[in-house]
Amino acid sequence: MKGKLLIVLAGFLSATLALAQPESGRQWEYKMFAGYNLGGSTPLPLPAEIRKIHSWSPGIAGTLAFHATRWLTTEWGITSGLAIDVKGMIVDTDVKYLNTSLIVGEGDHTGTFTGMFTGRNTTKLRNGYLVFPLLASYHPFSLWTFHLGGYFALQRDARFEGNASGGYIRNGGPAGDRINIEMSTFDFSDYVRKTDAGLMALADWFFTNKLAVTGQLSWGLLPLFPSDFNGIPYKMYNIYFMGGIAYRL
Repeated sequence: MKGKLLIVLAGFLSATLALAQPESGRQWEYKMFAGYNLGGSTPLPLPAEIRKIHSWSPGIAGTLAFHATRWLTTEWGITSGLAIDVKGMIVDTDVKYLNTSLIVGEGDHTGTFTGMFTGRNTTKLRNGYLVFPLLASYHPFSLWTFHLGGYFALQRDARFEGNASGGYIRNGGPAGDRINIEMSTFDFSDYVRKTDAGLMALADWFFTNKLAVTGQLSWGLLPLFPSDFNGIPYKMYNIYFMGGIAYRL
């Protein structure tokens, strides 16, 4: 039994090593992939104003992409393409002394108030982008391909809204009048930056000749809002991981 097991293991290792040899004769390679985005548009590090995170969910967020790779050698190439990317999250937090603007539609005070809010905050975010990557590709084995580089993205639609409740706002600043907030809303969708850019890393594991499991990390370097926006006192960045399936054309 031990001898048969050793023969089987030797055969398995031989087949794996044979598959792991670099391919030759390729110049162009094309693939399409789709996946689900997990992550958030977040400040780094978390600011002191956010005291507690009650819940987080990714909402409806996904990627559909086409990539083309020009292989310069059997191992090295350059990849670019186009992706339709939706990044989103729903997060529920407790905040303290958060400088923001709120719209109050009911209660003793109605209107728009800007100042320091303390209470509960729920934010719903879903932003759509057209993404253009430029990546260096490394193909050490037939089963694996790695990509590293950057991306530029055009925002095509934005949603950044939510509500604040169970607290109060100091209208005008820390020493302003205290306005109790039972329920209020905010909508900063029109202020989301029209472009994004950052770093991108991908890995493909081709479990068949055509199909692969794909993972992608995109790390935005541009803040979500422009520098003159004062609705949120800290900078937020798009940081998302995508897991999906790729198909080699």
